[in-house]
Amino acid sequence: MQNEKITSRSVPMNDLFKAWVVLVALTVLGYALSLINSDLLVYVGPLIIATLILFKARIILTQYLGLNRCPAWLSMLSSMIVAITVICAGLLTFVSAGLMQ
Repeated sequence: MQNEKITSRSVPMNDLFKAWVVLVALTVLGYALSLINSDLLVYVGPLIIATLILFKARIILTQYLGLNRCPAWLSMLSSMIVAITVICAGLLTFVSAGLMQ
């Protein structure tokens, strides 16, 4: 048996706590935006929510999943999340604008 110590590549707890605080803050911001009743938010609201989703997804991918050590996976997953979010936000904006007329 070898007594080699395997070093862990875990993220320090302080960084995870900071990431969690940012995720909670972005969630509260999205909730606060949903409480505002404005005609402008009918058009811009889905895009703002999509941006919050992208920020949150990026934080989860880099901090919790540790994909900053594997840039190829990070890039691929980020681009897929961006594509799906843009499609959904565009459809939601189009539908909500059509319902307002």
